[in-house]
Amino acid sequence: MKTIVVLGSARSDGHTRAAVEQLCPFAEYELIDLRTLNIHPYDYDHQTNRADDFLSVIAKLAEADHIVFATPVYWYAMSGLLKNFFDRFTDLLGTDLGRRLKGKSVYLIASGSDPELPPGFEVPFKMTADYLSMNYRQSFYQES
Repeated sequence: MKTIVVLGSARSDGHTRAAVEQLCPFAEYELIDLRTLNIHPYDYDHQTNRADDFLSVIAKLAEADHIVFATPVYWYAMSGLLKNFFDRFTDLLGTDLGRRLKGKSVYLIASGSDPELPPGFEVPFKMTADYLSMNYRQSFYQES
């Protein structure tokens, strides 16, 4: 069983990375650090994002059994890096690569300064998983 953690933090070695190391429900995983990649925002005309790293990351996710999204809580929501990544899921609609995400297990790891996740924080993760026919399993949260 292959697990990939998609880290969407402005700091590669910050509190969210520590939360991954402590809370990840899988002992072994591959870490994809969005901060180190070139992923453009969604573009309706697909002109600026053709040659970025998004599709190569999705190809890796398509080979995984479990996908863990890891993000700090920024202003009561996921980080901008991860939101940009989520927006790009639109590129996958109706594609073979997008269909290969079906059935994957999805988890969330978040870190923040409040005692618990803000209300509604999980909604984009649950709804995106549902829309792409993935299985949202569980969230893990660490106050930092």
